[in-house]
Amino acid sequence: MISIKVKSRSVDLTDLASWFFIYSFFGWIYETIYCSLTEGHYVNRGFLYGPIIPIYGSCIVFAIVLLYEKKINKIALFGICAFIASAFEYVTSWWMELIFNRRWWDYSNELFNINGRVCLGAALVFGLFGVLILCYFHPFLEKFLNECVPPRLTKALLKIFMPLFTIDLLASIISA
Repeated sequence: MISIKVKSRSVDLTDLASWFFIYSFFGWIYETIYCSLTEGHYVNRGFLYGPIIPIYGSCIVFAIVLLYEKKINKIALFGICAFIASAFEYVTSWWMELIFNRRWWDYSNELFNINGRVCLGAALVFGLFGVLILCYFHPFLEKFLNECVPPRLTKALLKIFMPLFTIDLLASIISA
């Protein structure tokens, strides 16, 4: 089994993949609710057809690997999470525009934006979410997955989600 070292313990790829899908789904829920409320009608957010936004899962898994269980005060953690999320968001926006010649979000009308790709308001929200997830939600999620979900079920679900994600990604790239 492939694993990576996180502080004094190892985390296997099954855990990382599970977290990726869970946080990508939560990101889709957040984005869909926020955009639907601000636009006054249902908005299915994201690049993919399915209910996940991979930038959320990728960013949070990266933050977990980098920061989880480290002795960092919450203010510093907030700043680091805001920076990480903004960096992911900027690079993803730039890359998607380069590849697809289209923008999926534009913060040009927001205060303190950088090329419309990131803005202070979003960075603050992502910093807050980072602290809440790393300090409060992720420990609960990790304990729940380890104690209540049989490893065979997790692996079986990943064997379903991985191909579906790959098909969705390819279909979304082709249609874009």
